[in-house]
Amino acid sequence: MDQLHDLLTRDFFRGLNLLVVIGFIAMGIGLNQSRQGRARIPIAFALMGIGTALVFAGLYVAHMPS
Repeated sequence: MDQLHDLLTRDFFRGLNLLVVIGFIAMGIGLNQSRQGRARIPIAFALMGIGTALVFAGLYVAHMPS
């Protein structure tokens, strides 16, 4: 369990951890799919909500710099 926590919270891209990056990717996919007409509004809304929740979770569990 500690290995999974370390993987998800390790800073790997300019201070962003994996949860935050996955959240931004999910929000981007939801936004692009709805604009292109490939996905309906509820699916895009769900992806944006999931992405936002992942970003907040990533910020919550992030290691504080020392």
